[in-house]
Amino acid sequence: MHSSETPPAPPEAEPAPPTATIRFTLTAAAAAIAENPALDAPASPLRGRNLTETWYDTPSLTLLRHGFELSITRTRRGHAQTLRHGETSITAAIPEAIPDAAAFGPGWDEPLAELLQSEPLTPAFTTQIKRLTRRAGPVELHFETGHIQTATEKLPLRELELHGPAADTYQLALTLAEQHGLTLQPASLTQRGIWATGATRPSIVKAGPGLTGPICLDDAVVALTQSCLTQFTANWPVFAQGTEVEAVHQMRVAMRRLRSVLGLFNRSFSAPDFCAFRDEAKRIANLMGEARNWDVFTALLRAGPLTSFPHEPGFAPMLQQCADYRAAGYGAVRNLLADPATTIFLLRIEVFLAGHGWRNGLPVEGLADLTAPAQNFAAANLTRLHRKVRKTGKHLMRTGAHERHLTRIELKKLRYAADLFGGLFEGHGKIRKYNRTAAQLQEELGLLNDLATAEVLLARLDGSTPDKARAIGIVLGWCAHAASADDKQLAKRWKSFTETKPFTG
Repeated sequence: MHSSETPPAPPEAEPAPPTATIRFTLTAAAAAIAENPALDAPASPLRGRNLTETWYDTPSLTLLRHGFELSITRTRRGHAQTLRHGETSITAAIPEAIPDAAAFGPGWDEPLAELLQSEPLTPAFTTQIKRLTRRAGPVELHFETGHIQTATEKLPLRELELHGPAADTYQLALTLAEQHGLTLQPASLTQRGIWATGATRPSIVKAGPGLTGPICLDDAVVALTQSCLTQFTANWPVFAQGTEVEAVHQMRVAMRRLRSVLGLFNRSFSAPDFCAFRDEAKRIANLMGEARNWDVFTALLRAGPLTSFPHEPGFAPMLQQCADYRAAGYGAVRNLLADPATTIFLLRIEVFLAGHGWRNGLPVEGLADLTAPAQNFAAANLTRLHRKVRKTGKHLMRTGAHERHLTRIELKKLRYAADLFGGLFEGHGKIRKYNRTAAQLQEELGLLNDLATAEVLLARLDGSTPDKARAIGIVLGWCAHAASADDKQLAKRWKSFTETKPFTG
């Protein structure tokens, strides 16, 4: 090679494989996993490591309320303090366990001083953990026992955290969950400590924004399915912390979105797993629907019949029955989340995604379709779904509740697809107009469906006395009148929808 020649560029480093972290709640029996012979043999006798981390804040919890976390841990040479804000974090060595904002440098010192306004920093909560670490190939298993301590309460914990390459971690997590009946702990130690202080409470997580930018169909399967799982698991601790109504609604939406997106993919590259996952998602959504239905029905009672008949004696026992059914419904949701079968279902999907399991049954020529832009797939399916809604609702104004319910189902599929794939298309104004028109029609059909559901729920209530029977009759009449009054608005919404063209053209 002559010296004038340009030397070849060094090969680009391969991107690191994605990693995953999964946390389980352990029962006393499941804690024996640490002695499982399938785990790598330790080089020395197992010893636990004691880890103590204390989060500091002002007495009014100024930092936590503004999204900052300041914690101190002991190191071999002294102490280290860490400041986190969103995805950004900085760590500085300090000689003793006393917060020192100046140690972070001027870039952080001044903003912190402005935020704190000279308020003192005191311990907000502490995590004290004894950690036993094992390995299974590339995956680390951390067995943790200890507690979270705030000024007013002590929260004991016994948990298992897995961390490593995503594919290996999900597979091991699934195996352990199946063998030992484990359930997910979707909230981190830090999150639970912050919630325990009362600085903030977990907030509901709505559906993600869907796809944007150029993306192939193969990657779209992962992104959209993962989005549904994230929405479900993110609202799990919201439910556990007491925000039941909205958490259940968001988890149901996540399962319905999951069913919809897997149904779309299954049409193009059929896989038995798609069908199995859709069936389980339907079971979960339906079980959660019991609690949700009684919430909606109770709200309808209070906003309608009860305001017009405030002294009707049959409504008091009716509301009590609704409350009993509602409590049973939310109890069923708690049991569902505590059931290892729910954890296993979620992990099976994660394993399926990590291994791109839908490729297995495809012929070689079919694999090429997965590398095509997802926009092609989206355009074909959005057009098909739009036509199906128009066909199903062709005689919408002359059909009964069941036929309208079928139209609503098809419209929901269209709405989910439009939300998930809309970002792949140009013309944001057209997309917003289409989605708004479809949403208005769906809302109107939803109101009619609530009225039809109310009639079903009324049939389950006790009408054994004249007062109770009269109250049921009043509500039935109210629902019938409301349904007929909504026909005019429904006709208007249907006309607007049919006159709006899809944004894929």
